[in-house]
Amino acid sequence: MESELNEFFRLEQIFNRTLLATPSVQLWSVYLDYIRRRNPLTTDASGEARKTISSAYDMAIQHVGMDKDSGNIWTDYIEFIRSGPGIVGGSGWQDQQKMDLLRKAYQRAIGVPTQAVNTLWKEYDQFEMNLNKLTGRKFLQEHSPSYMTARSSYTELQNITRDLIRTSLPPLPPVPGSEGDVEYSAQADIWKRWIAWEKEDPLVLKEEDPAAYKSRVVYFYKQALMALAFLPEMWFDAAEFCFLNDMEDAGTDFLKKGIDANPESCLLTFKRADRLEVTSDSEQDSAKRAAKVREPYDKLLDALYELINKARTQETQDVERIEAYFASQNVETQPQNDDEDHPEAKEREAAKTAQIDAVRKTHSVQINVISKTVSFAWISLMRSMRRIQGKGKPGEMAGSRQIFAEARKRGRITSDVYIASALMEYHCYKDPAATKIFERGAKLFPEDEHFALEYLRHLLDINDTINARAVFETTVRKLTSNPENVHKAKPIFSFLHEYESRYGDLTQVINLETRMRELYPEDPALEQFANRYSNSNFDPTSVQLILSPSQTKQKTHIPGTSAESHGSPMARYMDTTLNSPKRSYPTDEYDEDLGRPRKFVRAESPMKGAQARRLDQPKRVQQLNGQSASYRPQGSPAPLPREVVNLLSILPSAAAYNITRLSPEKMIDLLRHVEIPSDISQIQIPQTAHGPGGGQNPYSGAYR
Repeated sequence: MESELNEFFRLEQIFNRTLLATPSVQLWSVYLDYIRRRNPLTTDASGEARKTISSAYDMAIQHVGMDKDSGNIWTDYIEFIRSGPGIVGGSGWQDQQKMDLLRKAYQRAIGVPTQAVNTLWKEYDQFEMNLNKLTGRKFLQEHSPSYMTARSSYTELQNITRDLIRTSLPPLPPVPGSEGDVEYSAQADIWKRWIAWEKEDPLVLKEEDPAAYKSRVVYFYKQALMALAFLPEMWFDAAEFCFLNDMEDAGTDFLKKGIDANPESCLLTFKRADRLEVTSDSEQDSAKRAAKVREPYDKLLDALYELINKARTQETQDVERIEAYFASQNVETQPQNDDEDHPEAKEREAAKTAQIDAVRKTHSVQINVISKTVSFAWISLMRSMRRIQGKGKPGEMAGSRQIFAEARKRGRITSDVYIASALMEYHCYKDPAATKIFERGAKLFPEDEHFALEYLRHLLDINDTINARAVFETTVRKLTSNPENVHKAKPIFSFLHEYESRYGDLTQVINLETRMRELYPEDPALEQFANRYSNSNFDPTSVQLILSPSQTKQKTHIPGTSAESHGSPMARYMDTTLNSPKRSYPTDEYDEDLGRPRKFVRAESPMKGAQARRLDQPKRVQQLNGQSASYRPQGSPAPLPREVVNLLSILPSAAAYNITRLSPEKMIDLLRHVEIPSDISQIQIPQTAHGPGGGQNPYSGAYR
């Protein structure tokens, strides 16, 4: 807009403010157009305009030349060099200078994965081969790997960023479950995949040119943060990469800018404070060091308290808006309907109350979350000051106690601050002030089950069981007096039950269990009893010991599923046989017992019946015996008898037999050596087949 209005001064102010801070290819393209417009080459007798434009291109390539969308800048830059004085291939100094500049520009451009890399490579090939074929092949051979890597990398980048929306206007991240949360997460995932791809070093720069590798990764972090400026974890990752790669200044810059964009982010503030605490350890004056470390904490706390004030103000405005709406409704109704006892008036009043309660409940949840965040910010600051200045003394000497006093004075804190301060006094200094802090907190948070639980743990740690039981009784009495808070007392009961089971009297344990059964009848008694004797790693009351090998017998068949029947060879065989469509016996009842599906109806086979088998028998014999005896290798066994072949043709295939006890090789060998009579009269009846008197057995006929 400023360019179209010829407001060059304002345009330059925009460039000065944003150009170096915003690595945008579009912004740099606008800047290059402005420079070429302000420095025309047609009237450039002194060459100053060309020099200015050349410097602008060098700056643009330095800042955005590694971008995959910077192909147009590279192409324009090479065309700008071509348009300069001198002839490519000439012998003058300007000719040689132009040739060197073009070669250097081409060699840099073909190593960057851009949309113009293929075109630039073809132009470079023609450029070198037109100058000198011998040296041209040498240059092309040296830079061909770089070009091939850039070309394949650009293809990969296009696949990764296919659905990416590159923008410099970052939106606020939607709350999970709100409109646009899926789209925002998808964009963030694409940026993360792109950065992960850069970190994998596909351009092979980490070993050859570490500075270029780091610059690329940092550049694309900046690109991502233009679109995800309100995503603190992205700022954190960028700073962490810099700190791990000896780029302290760049990492600090990421943290500062991230905090400016997200002043309420605990993640970035804690990281910034940690870096200040580590890097300022050489500072001898603890007060100066503490002041440096505290600076980001103060900004965070100010931002969080401001959010609480805004939430309170918004709550008041929402309530006033609801009241004004219902007041206007009352004015529009008839005077007789405004009587307090009128049904419509009662309905409107109930609706107004319900809406106001819902608004206040919503804002209360939001304010509670902010208050929790404020509390943990104070806790982190308190721990940091203890490491730097010790516990100190409020009003006299700075330290952790001074921070605790400030937190209580400023307000909006939860019981977590009291717990952290008390435990710090106990674990770091063994100071009796810990118990006093817990006592003070118990009065301020009488129905906070989390605080009561930590208070109990502390009293038992210092072996003050009398006061521990007193605190327990006081707390659970307050909580159980209100049916809505009965569930809050459950973890307190469980904690003391565990302690009494290990170190108390059995009578106390039984009394506790009785009270727990009355308050929580849905809890099984077995689980409650087992908790006496178990811990998080082992429960001796539920373990099943092996008393006999019969308990570990392997399953042979599991009815119901064919997948489970593959546990053993016998099971696999049974499963195959019983479900085979070739069964000739009825198994409907057996199938029902197994829980398997019944046989389905199949079409009649064209090879079913004796006649079909006789027609198919020559083919089967040919398959088993070979096409002819002449094809049989020397020393191979003789073909099987026809009757055996007929029998084998009726039987199912060998693949149907999965039982390990059946060896097909041994069975074939047995049948091959069986002597089969040619006539039934040659069959010899065993002596056992005759009766006791030597006569013929009455069943012999049936046997035959």
